[in-house]
Amino acid sequence: MTLEVLEVLAKVSFTSSVTYERYFRFGPRVKSAHNGCMDPISPLEQALHAARALVLADLVAGQVAEADVVSLVEESVVQRRWWVEQWPEGAEFVAGLVAQDVQDALLERYGRWPLCPVCGSGDPHALDVEPELGPDPHWVCGKAGVKVAPVGSLDAATGGMQSS
Repeated sequence: MTLEVLEVLAKVSFTSSVTYERYFRFGPRVKSAHNGCMDPISPLEQALHAARALVLADLVAGQVAEADVVSLVEESVVQRRWWVEQWPEGAEFVAGLVAQDVQDALLERYGRWPLCPVCGSGDPHALDVEPELGPDPHWVCGKAGVKVAPVGSLDAATGGMQSS
């Protein structure tokens, strides 16, 4: 993930800024007031924080990263934390699952997201996450049968101009 994406995410919410500062900074451990010294982050937490950051990056690219939408990401991460604790081997699948959770929640509340940037004609339709349960999740246009972008990289496919 590039520094530009992390800077955008830091503007999205205080939580993402704190997450970046606490978990993704390189170099020696940072001493903090509440714990004295940072411990290494577990693989489970790494997977959850990465999933959160990837989905937030796609929401920012789609210009839909409002506070209530970011809350949907947080709700999904909480639920997926339990899921990954039960099945640690599934940690590499969590980014796709969080993306699907947020997509489903947005459909129920606001409408389709993310809209397909590939198909220029016909009814607007949402991209799908593939594989549904697997590593390396991508946004895919099922209508055209093409991979559009990896989860977390919609900005490259849409130029940040997409909205729901």
